Amino acid sequence: MALSPPPKLWYLPNHRDALQAHMHFLHELGNAKTEANYHVYYQTLIKDGTANGATSNAYLTSSNVSFKTKCISMKYRTGTLYNQKHAVLFKLSTTQTCPLCPQVDSALHILPGCQHTQIRNMITERHNIACRMILKAIGKTGSLGSCIVSMDIGSNKRMTMQSLQIPETAESRIVPKWLFPPRFSDKDRLTSSRPDFVLVTPIAANTQNNKLM
Repeated sequence: MALSPPPKLWYLPNHRDALQAHMHFLHELGNAKTEANYHVYYQTLIKDGTANGATSNAYLTSSNVSFKTKCISMKYRTGTLYNQKHAVLFKLSTTQTCPLCPQVDSALHILPGCQHTQIRNMITERHNIACRMILKAIGKTGSLGSCIVSMDIGSNKRMTMQSLQIPETAESRIVPKWLFPPRFSDKDRLTSSRPDFVLVTPIAANTQNNKLM
């Protein structure tokens, strides 16, 4: 059996545009669009310094995050998480509508937007789990744990599942009346949107001010 000739080596002037053009020509991998939203968003984050690379990418090396979750997260960040828009693009469907609810499907729709009852419950619980993780981190600081005055991040049963308990200072899900302006009506206070939890840090007493009051 005759041996196949060795692959031909190509000289590339750089590892960016030239490599992209070469790979697209041979394997039809597609050309990256530098004017698309994802590219613009990431470039903005890099330029203005609002993104912390170590924190944003910590999940990639974390032993607490499964490989499957890492793959899904990376797909979401790069706009390659499969949805109905991809299905239409790949000619696997004729509609961009979500299979579970009547809205247009997308990666953002999958993450927090699907209106299907079961998915909404899953989204809410995922949100509460993240909040409870933050609460656990706050509790490790010691004194700040007792500064939480109200909390709405799930039931006692769910809290117990994450080895947490509702602080005595935050047994009510309703924001305390003393946090609102005096003229704020009880009706508005009770029907207003409840934050996940409210933490009020103590203010050191100013002796001079106290004398003047």
